[in-house]
Amino acid sequence: MNKSQRIYLDIDNPNTDKFVKVRLEQDINSLEFLTMSIDTNDVYRDFNSDYGVLVGRVIANGGIGIPNARISIFIPLTDDDAEVGEIASIYPYKTPRDKNSDGKRYNLLPRVAKVDPTSGIATPKQPFGSFPIKEEIIVNEPFLNVYKKYYKYTALTNNTGDYMIFGVPIGTQTVHLSVDITDIGKYSMTPASMVKNLGYSENLFTDGNSKIKPSNDLGDLPHIETQEITVDVIPFWGDTTNFEIGITRQDFRIRSVLQNTFVIFGSAFTDSDKNMWGNTPSNDNRRVCLLYHMTEVDRNVWENLGAYYKRPGVVTEKIYYYPENVTDVEIAAGTAVNQMLLLDKSEYSFYKQNGDFVFIINCNRNRVIIDEQGNIVPAGNSSQGGLYTEFKGFITIEIDGETLSLDWTSHGEHVYLKPIRQKLKFPQYAEMSHTFRNPVISGADVDNEAWVKQYFTFCGGGIYSLAKFHALTANNHCDDADGTTAEGYPGFIECSRFNNACHASTHVNAAIIQTNDYGYTGNSLTQMCGNSSISCSGGWAGNGTICLFGANWMNMSIYLPQTGWVYDNYSYIYCHRANSQFTYARKNDTFYMNPNTQQIAGCYLDTCSFARSDLNWTDIICVPKEDIIKMNGFAKKGFVDSNIPGLTGTTYRNGTLLPTAHPIPWCAPTPIGGGKCNGTCTCDVADQKTYFFKGIDTSDCVAFLVNLGIV
Repeated sequence: MNKSQRIYLDIDNPNTDKFVKVRLEQDINSLEFLTMSIDTNDVYRDFNSDYGVLVGRVIANGGIGIPNARISIFIPLTDDDAEVGEIASIYPYKTPRDKNSDGKRYNLLPRVAKVDPTSGIATPKQPFGSFPIKEEIIVNEPFLNVYKKYYKYTALTNNTGDYMIFGVPIGTQTVHLSVDITDIGKYSMTPASMVKNLGYSENLFTDGNSKIKPSNDLGDLPHIETQEITVDVIPFWGDTTNFEIGITRQDFRIRSVLQNTFVIFGSAFTDSDKNMWGNTPSNDNRRVCLLYHMTEVDRNVWENLGAYYKRPGVVTEKIYYYPENVTDVEIAAGTAVNQMLLLDKSEYSFYKQNGDFVFIINCNRNRVIIDEQGNIVPAGNSSQGGLYTEFKGFITIEIDGETLSLDWTSHGEHVYLKPIRQKLKFPQYAEMSHTFRNPVISGADVDNEAWVKQYFTFCGGGIYSLAKFHALTANNHCDDADGTTAEGYPGFIECSRFNNACHASTHVNAAIIQTNDYGYTGNSLTQMCGNSSISCSGGWAGNGTICLFGANWMNMSIYLPQTGWVYDNYSYIYCHRANSQFTYARKNDTFYMNPNTQQIAGCYLDTCSFARSDLNWTDIICVPKEDIIKMNGFAKKGFVDSNIPGLTGTTYRNGTLLPTAHPIPWCAPTPIGGGKCNGTCTCDVADQKTYFFKGIDTSDCVAFLVNLGIV
């Protein structure tokens, strides 16, 4: 049986065990300290060697071990090698402060980025060092000779920030540290967060604080830190008679105060200008179906269904969160909703372009440190050190009304309509007819409270996007009996039909999208992916098959429809004010068409224009960096998972996924009838495909994320 002997080190006070001496038991197989170990077969084999063992941890924030930090014993250039041009040109360093021909001081940071062949991710994103990569060393003999002589005592910290250098010459040595805080694994900082959280001047960055301004002087680079410490290395075999060994310990504490962040990205689009779901009746044409009908302003209705005529919009986001003093128990119980706060825009970084958006947000909960054995443990209330690892809250998304104005109306013979552009909360979910709704409706309190309590837990280092169930409601009814039920569900206009992308009257199927241009049936790099189709013989689109999307989840891009509501002479459309795809249907009710005092969270009110939660389900999805690289290399905007083999994300929403580890107790993968093959509710077979869309028109949220240097 293997037997190990642990040497305990005080991680809070390294000065107490600068030199550690311990009697070595002869029946053990390994020595353990921090998260490192030494095989005793190697120890006894080198019994008579005169050398030392140097161990330590690179620490940030008073208790977080930093991975991928580089440690070396600095070896000065010898006088003889200084006369050899090919050696001195590669290694001119007689002191760590000497500079090479490029003006860079001694460092261990890579000279070029290296692409991981498995993930496709290149690190570091911006290389500024001068250290050759392994491939250069292998094929270049001068590099190899320099490496073997001058870099023979080097180490890279592991995931907990620990390092060990075995066989170090005893006596006084200079120990060097090189670290790039944008290249330290899950704790990596982004340029934007360095400005926002570390207080660096924007003059040190370019491209909207998404990239670091180049410099050969490492001292000018805000993300690079180098240190040298003089260490007296004691012999490993300090007492060969009593089998007492000695270990020299040297920790490093970097000056930067790290902040753990996560990213939310995506794209948003809406309908074309002067168009909305809610056509204007003329004369006495008082049909309910007109509330589900796309308008025909400037173009015919079929053109306005096409993705080609949708338009991207600048989003306005609001990020709500639970502060640190609210416990997880209170959050899970739903008793702390009134304590939620709105994150000020000065507290996070954001980038927006052509409908695409990226938010970089600080974690603010669950502060942790790393213990002596490398375990992640709570920092404790008394400790000021550690790193936050979580954020609990939700986000609301709408399209900025100033950039895409809604100050227009449409009118017919009697009726006047105004547009409302849907807003959405992420995440949101409710069973049919249990959406949040006007508080005066009987039983609304329970459903409203359930909606307010829904949140998501974001983890540090995560990259998240948004998913929305692309709900459909069709209605070709002329009038209604009581306006209270549809297929047995209260809150929908009578005769509404749900989630059938192949509905015979496509133009009265609210929120359906033709995946390409009107009348165009070929493929396009910018078209959406379709999950259904209808055949045409002559007529509005000529002969051929028209591809459609609806009644399933769309990942990454969010469609926020423009929905018309009757604000004058509503009696001419049988007293209904808007279609029930948007809001709980009640005659004469305009609660969600105007500013109101309904709670969103904390002290923040007004749910005007928010889309109903029992049909418009939304979720947060985690997108691995490997998947982002693959998606970015795929030319088309719209695709399904099978188009890009090897996607590893496990939270992408489709017609089959029922989340299990989630704050929301989902009862089904989709609302009623959704997520079926061919986009039709009459099919009982679930659609196994997962649908993605990078963005409408010039939008591409994946490329935007990559270009910002986040991946």
